[in-house]
Amino acid sequence: MELKRLHTFLVLSKLKNFTKTAEYLHYAQSNVTTQIQQLESELGVKLFERLGKNISLTPEGEEFIAYANQILYLTDDLKHKFANKNDHGRITIGASESICIYRLPEIIKAYQTKHPNVELYLNVLDSTDFIPLLVNNEIDISFTLDLPIYNSSINTALMIDETICAFSIPEHPLAQKAEVTIEDFLNIPLILTGQNCCYRKMFEKDLLNASITPKIVLETSSLQVIKQTVLSGLGICVLPQLSVQKELDNNELVKLNYATNYKLASQVIYHKNKWISQNLKDFIDTVRAKTLVHN
Repeated sequence: MELKRLHTFLVLSKLKNFTKTAEYLHYAQSNVTTQIQQLESELGVKLFERLGKNISLTPEGEEFIAYANQILYLTDDLKHKFANKNDHGRITIGASESICIYRLPEIIKAYQTKHPNVELYLNVLDSTDFIPLLVNNEIDISFTLDLPIYNSSINTALMIDETICAFSIPEHPLAQKAEVTIEDFLNIPLILTGQNCCYRKMFEKDLLNASITPKIVLETSSLQVIKQTVLSGLGICVLPQLSVQKELDNNELVKLNYATNYKLASQVIYHKNKWISQNLKDFIDTVRAKTLVHN
C-alpha cells in the first residue's frame, strides 16, 4: 500500500473534488483518479460514490479515514525515530591498555561532547583477542598497539608508528651515557611488561642475541605499576613513549639513548563487513582528528 495513495485519499476526502485535489497536490487529475482506483482495488471496496462531478465517501471510505491517518502518523513517527537514531546507541570498543589510558580519554571526551546520548563501552584486551571479537561482532572497533595487523577480514581506519624506548630516572648511570648499547643492560635491573607483550619479546630477543640474561626484578601488565617502580629507582623499563610522555614532560623520567627500532604501530581496525553507522563514522572521524593532532 503506497503512502502517497493514502495521502491523496485523505486530501480528496476533505475537498471532495478531484480537480481541487489535483491542484492542491500538484498532480494531473488523471493521476489522482488512478491513485484512488488503485487504492480501492487493493482494498477491494469502494471508497467514494461518484455522481457526476459530485463525490462523497462511502461507509467504507468514512471508516478508512481513521486507518489512513494512523498509518501515516506511524510512518512519520518511525521516520522521526530513525532520523534521530544518531543521537543514541552504543559503540563497543576493544583497546590495549596503553591506548585505553593514554589516547582514548581525550577521544572519548571529544566524541561525547557532540554525542552525549551515545553509550561507549570499553573492553581492555590482549592483542590476540581483537580479530576474533571483530569477526564475531562482539566489538565494533579496536585500537591496537602491536605489530601492524594485515588481515583480509579487517579494514584499517588509522595506523600510526609508535616509538618504543627504554626509560629510567634522570640519576640512573645509563641516563648519563651519550649512547646506550644492548650490552649496557648486562646486570641492569629491569621492570618489564607481561611475557605476551610484543615489545618485551623484541627487547628480550635483543638481549638473547647479545648473550645477555635479563635481570628482571618485576614483571607486570600494569603500566602504572611499572612506571611507579622505575620512579622509585628500582630499575629500567621499556615502554611506548606515549605511555611515559607525562613523566618525560615533568622531568621525572628520561629516555635512554638506546635505539630499539621496533616496527610497532597504533592501529584502528574494524571488520570489513561491518556496517558503519553514522555514530561509528563520527567516532572514527574523531579518532583521526584527535590522534593526528598529537602526531
